[in-house]
Amino acid sequence: MERHRRAADDGSLPVSSLRPSVVSRPGRAWVLCADEACARQFEAELLADGWQVGVRVSSMQHLLLHLYCEAQPPDVLVCGLHFEDGDALRLMRLLCGDEQAPLLFFAAQHQPRGVLKSVLAMAQCCKLEAACCLEPSAGQGQVAQALRNYRRSGARKDKAVPPELPLSELRAMLDGGRLEPWLQPQVRLASRDVVCVEALMRGVSSDGAPLGPARLLPALHQHGLLEEATLLMVRQLCEFLAACVGDGLPLRGALNVSLRLLADESFCAELQQAVRRCGLEPSRLTLEVDEHDLLGDLTTVIENTTRCRLMGFGLALDHFGTAYSSPLQLSQLPFSELKMDGSLVAGMATDAAKQAIVASSTSLARGLGLRVVAEGVQSPSELRAVREAGCTEAQGYLLMRPMSMQAMRQWLRGLDGLRMPAEEELADDVFLKRW
Repeated sequence: MERHRRAADDGSLPVSSLRPSVVSRPGRAWVLCADEACARQFEAELLADGWQVGVRVSSMQHLLLHLYCEAQPPDVLVCGLHFEDGDALRLMRLLCGDEQAPLLFFAAQHQPRGVLKSVLAMAQCCKLEAACCLEPSAGQGQVAQALRNYRRSGARKDKAVPPELPLSELRAMLDGGRLEPWLQPQVRLASRDVVCVEALMRGVSSDGAPLGPARLLPALHQHGLLEEATLLMVRQLCEFLAACVGDGLPLRGALNVSLRLLADESFCAELQQAVRRCGLEPSRLTLEVDEHDLLGDLTTVIENTTRCRLMGFGLALDHFGTAYSSPLQLSQLPFSELKMDGSLVAGMATDAAKQAIVASSTSLARGLGLRVVAEGVQSPSELRAVREAGCTEAQGYLLMRPMSMQAMRQWLRGLDGLRMPAEEELADDVFLKRW
């Protein structure tokens, strides 16, 4: 649906083009609620907290008429889940993908927690910003306070989209040694031993700015350089692992590889040569395949993953929990490891649903003979939660952030063998301050 908004009288851009996605102080709020008494309560709370309440309506039709004709749209739309002519799900469908849509702040008391989570998930699918579904026990007087807490907690900010990396810049990085793996350790939870390092692609632009995978990988794929860059990562990782073995530090290494590359026999041959050149067993290297790659033709998926295992490499299913792998499909594929996505780990300690999902997934993985790595562990409570759920290994900022290969070798040498400190030291942040 296209907007038809009036420009300001002075010729400046419409207010909607200037406002951030969420204001840092009370701004313009609208209220949409079928319950008149509830709508008046929301309006009174917002006004008392300093908000300008421009519109209070009970139907989506009236809301949309205002929303697409007003010169000054709201920063926030406070609404329930039911309206006179529909519900919040229908509203999100109508606003789907609208970059100018306001923050949807759902004030929905007396709803099951599962319904509230599904509403927020629907907003994410529709690329809308939504927040603060009130818990079922929330009483009156909570809307303004919850909205204030959302703003204080760090709402999503609009970010300028960086320019695409040109072919010349990528070529210069590849040829000039400005593309290398940064390493993050994986720790076996039962013994606290560092057992693996994952290689994460990092680059340095011509002006010295650091570049991460989010910018590098799409550009490398677009310009047909992903295979060359991946092999460069493999060679550097293998050299690092060989040096560690020489130091008496027998580590495994892991890195992401697309199934499309594994379908190329010449690429697989280069993988094998890189390992042999460094005197390593292929089992020292684990190739991580994104769960979304499994959504293709099953015959092709089985062929490419099995070929990887026939060559002796480990094979991990990365970002597990973000796509739709079935237990039957997992039983047909030769994975050696399952990596639980960080979105499931985040907040897991206080989320019973995530605990149940991770616990059932680890039980399935153990039955299939797989290791289970929890990604994105950032707090002691999350570390305890993934251990209790049955994960065998963990990685994340709590344990250590990614670092250069040289820094990683120094860090590993500072450990007692390869053993991490006890959990209480991590909880007190003693270990992280030391580094």
